[in-house]
Amino acid sequence: MTENLKDVAAERDALRAEVENLRGQLSAASATRPGVAAPVQHQFVLSEGQRQELIANGVANVGGRLLTAEQVRAKLGPDQQGVEIPDAKTTVEVPAGRPRSAVAGVDFVYPSVAPGEIDPKVAGTPGINGPAASTDTKVK
Repeated sequence: MTENLKDVAAERDALRAEVENLRGQLSAASATRPGVAAPVQHQFVLSEGQRQELIANGVANVGGRLLTAEQVRAKLGPDQQGVEIPDAKTTVEVPAGRPRSAVAGVDFVYPSVAPGEIDPKVAGTPGINGPAASTDTKVK
């Protein structure tokens, strides 16, 4: 039995049409089936450690970002609306307009010399990515 290119293409097209038909039947069947749960949406949950951090410092590391108590209250899910977050004992200033680091007081790590700028001496070497800082920027 010899197959030519036209026969193979016709069989491929028929199989693709059958697959699309079966996908449509599957989605229609699963949409009307009782007991099939909808995809779960992510819901913010405040841990006790994060709550204690908010009480102590006024900010908490949530998902790698420093959030204030007001921001956390706004993100709380419906089952956590009653969580009490008292006023902080001390406050940590979170500068506005700057990227917030997960670690208070750490803005960048060497070979960076400023947020988003790499030490010109090592910029361009393998494994070091990012724009070089101007040559008048001193390493701190």
